[in-house]
Amino acid sequence: MRFIQVFFFQLLYSCLVAQTTSSDTLRSVEVAPVTVSAARFESKDNRLPYAVSIANQYQIQKGQAQRSLQESLVMLPGVFSMNADNFSQDLRISIRGFGARSAFGIRGVRLLVDGIPESTPDGTADVDNVDAGALQRIELLRGAAAGLYGNASGGVLNLTTEDPTVQPFGEVQTVVGSFGFRRIQAKSGFSVGKLGTFISLSHNQAEGYRPQSDMQQTTLNLKMRYLLTEKTKIQLLVNYGNSLYAHDPGGLTLAQTTTNRQQARAANVQFDAGETVAQGRAGLVLEQRFSEKHTLKLTAFATTRSFSNRLAFNNGGWVAFGRVYGGGSAIWHFKTQKYRAQIGTDINNQRDQRQRFNNIDGKKGAQTFDQTERYNSTGIFGIQEYMPFKKWIVSASTRLDILRLRANDHFQSDGDQSGTRAYNRFNPMMGVVFLPTSAISVYGNIASNFETPTLNELSANPSNLGGFNPDLKPQESVNVELGTKIRFNDKVSIDLAFFQIDLRNELVAYQLATAPGRTFFRNAGKSRRQGIETALNLSFTKGLALTLHYTYADFRYRQYELQGVRLDGHRQLAQPRSVVYGALQWAHTSGFYVIAQVQYQSSMYVHDLQQVKTDGYTLGSMRGGITLKRKKWQIEPFAGANNIFHAAYFNNILINAVGDRFFEPAPDFATFYSGIKVRL
Repeated sequence: MRFIQVFFFQLLYSCLVAQTTSSDTLRSVEVAPVTVSAARFESKDNRLPYAVSIANQYQIQKGQAQRSLQESLVMLPGVFSMNADNFSQDLRISIRGFGARSAFGIRGVRLLVDGIPESTPDGTADVDNVDAGALQRIELLRGAAAGLYGNASGGVLNLTTEDPTVQPFGEVQTVVGSFGFRRIQAKSGFSVGKLGTFISLSHNQAEGYRPQSDMQQTTLNLKMRYLLTEKTKIQLLVNYGNSLYAHDPGGLTLAQTTTNRQQARAANVQFDAGETVAQGRAGLVLEQRFSEKHTLKLTAFATTRSFSNRLAFNNGGWVAFGRVYGGGSAIWHFKTQKYRAQIGTDINNQRDQRQRFNNIDGKKGAQTFDQTERYNSTGIFGIQEYMPFKKWIVSASTRLDILRLRANDHFQSDGDQSGTRAYNRFNPMMGVVFLPTSAISVYGNIASNFETPTLNELSANPSNLGGFNPDLKPQESVNVELGTKIRFNDKVSIDLAFFQIDLRNELVAYQLATAPGRTFFRNAGKSRRQGIETALNLSFTKGLALTLHYTYADFRYRQYELQGVRLDGHRQLAQPRSVVYGALQWAHTSGFYVIAQVQYQSSMYVHDLQQVKTDGYTLGSMRGGITLKRKKWQIEPFAGANNIFHAAYFNNILINAVGDRFFEPAPDFATFYSGIKVRL
């Protein structure tokens, strides 16, 4: 460890005395207006009436262990993520509070990969199959987007994998790190005539900081583009992920973390808590340009997912389901010099075959639940953008979503609980952008948003019967945002956003003593979220770049009664009030680079009634390496250290957990990794 520390200080010194800059560093921070597509229209970010953040390939991949998508999301203001180390529960991502309730995976945030929905129609998403080492770009749209994407679109994460290259390349990378972390990746890109191809294969494995936290996962990505004519192109997208195992060490009480923060919960070991999952997806995208004014885009995809999860209790503690979902979209795009519009439809269907069995110390026991669940979604939308005057842009979107849910109960020894739900939702959005100068834009928007409970949340019935929870309602909100974006001389960018969100029937997670480790959901009455998001990017000479951002989030219940107790004014759970982030990047023409990051996160509440909260903490990390280039190849050794300030913090919290087992500890000392990349 002493050697690695010396290596970092020497690396930092070499960069500080640098005389010139490298091209990689100039591209490391986005300061000039850039084109984004998360808002359906391809547009410069300063011409959109939304808060938008971007991470490019340099930020995502350079010197990173690429163990989790959280490594990249921490760079973006307005998004908060937890649970990067518990691969059984997957990364929890929230944008302005949407998604914070999630017991596992992602809720309330629309996730797209290369334009294909990773989010299911009911609003569930996972990043099991997302390989950070294959990503070229992350676009984050912060704010309600139901008018664009429909159900459960409190924000949008639009991920783009690497594109096929004209010049062929092959790359191999291997990484090793603390607690048995090992990663190997091979990828290649090339073009032959009109066909371009990118392919990536990676394998991650780790033993984990705590017992019962080991994992192993393999991911494949394939992107093929074919230019049929100058006006017609088709794209094939294939993704497959196989997590052979990802164990769950469980939550601890505060007293247990004080005694031994590295221990696993005894019941999780006894019942062998964890999951196995395999998912495959194939998608086709056809784009036909008829003229400069008219373009048609057709998308079709199909996804299958096989999932098995062992929870830390006996009765119904073994969960298995097979999922098939797919659909497509048709979008007509029209544009003139001052006006452009899209009309389109999204049709998506989801079918889950959900079963539960008793968990007999990690072995499958008698069946207790058997249900087929369907979620059919049809969305019809129109988006318009008009420039009535030279410095003004007016945007409007309207979307109608027709949702049909059904549960067929096949386990009828306790009666037939089959049932249906039907929702029709109309969501408008109105936005305005004012451009007083070429460097400054001021914007505002107002939008409505809605979010139905997911099939998993509806089937988590506190009565322990089949069917859907009859008391659970969709969450609805009205969102208002004002902001400004400033871009000076390709050197400075400043973003500032103010927002207020008024919610009704907010979905809240909780647990029951009869099924510890299983999460149920209820509705709060009314709540309000107010916040400020700021970001500053500076690109200096001599290869130096600085990023700073600050997020303030005041999220409170306004009308919420629980067990006879009024919770009006109480802060919402799993959301820090303040997050501060800073990053300094420096590179030298010799190929040396170093990146230092610091993040402060304030306290969070974890229980509605007890108002238990975590302490705030500060995390520091450093990474660096050297890129050595020759005529036909390049080699890049790199290394990194996380939690260099030795903060005692929690990797994850379990909301409203039974028995006060809220906390999943992270290492309270520095952890390390090192790797090497070879590219031909």
